[in-house]
Amino acid sequence: MSRNPKIDRARRNALKAGTLVLGALVATSALQKKALAAPGGNGNGNGNGGDNGNGGNSGGNPGNGNSGNGGNCFARGTQILTSEGYRPIETLAAGDKVAVRSGGFAPIKAVPSHSLTRVSRDWDGNQENLPVLVRRGALGENMPAADLCLTALHAVYIDGFLMKVGDLVNGTSIIFDTADGQDTRDFFNIELDRNDILDVEGAFCESLYRAGTERCAPFLGFDGGLSQLRSRLRSVASVVIDRRQPIDIVRDKVEERAVGFAQAA
Repeated sequence: MSRNPKIDRARRNALKAGTLVLGALVATSALQKKALAAPGGNGNGNGNGGDNGNGGNSGGNPGNGNSGNGGNCFARGTQILTSEGYRPIETLAAGDKVAVRSGGFAPIKAVPSHSLTRVSRDWDGNQENLPVLVRRGALGENMPAADLCLTALHAVYIDGFLMKVGDLVNGTSIIFDTADGQDTRDFFNIELDRNDILDVEGAFCESLYRAGTERCAPFLGFDGGLSQLRSRLRSVASVVIDRRQPIDIVRDKVEERAVGFAQAA
């Protein structure tokens, strides 16, 4: 029996919205318990809040892509289209030429890198620095042409917009990559003289972005959990009146493709 795509979209987003609300409640409860358990405190002390906030900010700094120590990078082995065809990113160096969306080939300025290490069963790093696995075809037909691993902060190019791949994680076609069986994992990026779009495993991904510089395309991003919840609710309401913003439409499009992955599993 044929199903209504709009109703299916609304249902998926309603479930995701519920998950966001539940996650926020659980996180709030955990923070309250931690505060109450603090020695000699009842959760109202000024010191605790400052420590928590500062920790989050310092952990996020590498994600800005301002250094080779973390943030928006591709895993070792990722194939980048160059003037000599596709080559593994770790074999590239300054002066090599890579294909760019603005036209032709551009020389590489630098290839910064960093490594993630495993702590227990998880990667040591904040969520923006965690590896994300994009399944073959998750972004479009043969886009990427093979499974692609990049960190969550890295932007992919879809329908004229740049969007962090971490904001597109759906648990099916785009997932957080686990540290099972690996102690370390190496990541690399490609810095050009100016920001551009690279051909990466047949998909389109942003070159290294330096904060404060001009991006080559409009950038879409969520600003915390409330922003994500509002986006989900707009998609739920779209079954009646469609007031979705570009960021909602891009995410919904990727998740609609992910339905096929779930059915094939």
